[in-house]
Amino acid sequence: MMFKTHLALAFLTGLFSIEIFNPANQILFMLLILFGGLLPDIDHPKSKIGRYFKPISFLFEHRGFFHSFLFLPILSLLIYILLKTNTFTLPILIGYSSHLISDAITKEGIMPLHPLSKFRIKGFIYTGKMLEFTLFILLLVLSVWKLFSVTM
Repeated sequence: MMFKTHLALAFLTGLFSIEIFNPANQILFMLLILFGGLLPDIDHPKSKIGRYFKPISFLFEHRGFFHSFLFLPILSLLIYILLKTNTFTLPILIGYSSHLISDAITKEGIMPLHPLSKFRIKGFIYTGKMLEFTLFILLLVLSVWKLFSVTM
């Protein structure tokens, strides 16, 4: 998926998550979900986030370890070690998971248990093509609907 589609899905996921978890600071919660929604692409040197961490893309293959569900507990531990709090863990993991799920429905897919298994979940959407654009528009429409359904 492309940057904008990951953001759109993370945003929609964030809207539902705010309703479920009722965080004290909804803006921070949403920003962390959006950040988490982009974080897995840190392993791609040309991604919006990966261009700032190029050594990671030399050490890890794109859609490898950082696109594995096995990375989630490691990420949780890293967040706690760096920030000494679990406040940020849940929203980052929510966004991160939305990214993995959306990449899993692309033709390239993900290896959910990498590096333990090379098994790949693949979908039917070609990254950057018409079906992804349609999904992006649908996510935007659903987000607007969700925003207005909450306030009415």
